[in-house]
Amino acid sequence: MSIVGLVLDVAIVGLLAATIAFAVRLNRQLSTLRDSKAELEALIRGFAEATERADAGVQNMKAMTEESGEKLQKALQRAQTIRDELQFMVETADSLASRLEGAISTHRSATPARPASPLTASRPGEPPRPQARAAEPPPAAVMPPAPPAPPAATGEARSRAERELMQALENLR
Repeated sequence: MSIVGLVLDVAIVGLLAATIAFAVRLNRQLSTLRDSKAELEALIRGFAEATERADAGVQNMKAMTEESGEKLQKALQRAQTIRDELQFMVETADSLASRLEGAISTHRSATPARPASPLTASRPGEPPRPQARAAEPPPAAVMPPAPPAPPAATGEARSRAERELMQALENLR
């Protein structure tokens, strides 16, 4: 049994040598994994910090968006108010223009047409020029009385532009 025992001892030594080689290789891989684990932990910490910064940025953007939306809404309301005032002023101006046009046409139909002034030449070789007429005072335009201002539909006080326009119209009377 000495040969069989020797063969078995050699086989065990061979298997132990292979086991040692695998253990050394496994130890190197575990060392690499431990080193990688430290790098991985640093990478995960960096990722967590980046995620927190991104979340804070998103919250900041939401706050700025809400603030900008409120400012835009206020500006839009102001613009709509101004648009309404301008529309009122345009409608009032149209009404006033129509009244003035009616008064002018009434005045023109009430006054007789004047004959055209003859042209005279003062010196030979000069082009003819119109004769000078006696200065006549301009005819007074007769305007019908303005209808009373309608009360505010919503019961609100008149805007500054409406008050100024009404004052101007009353001064024209």
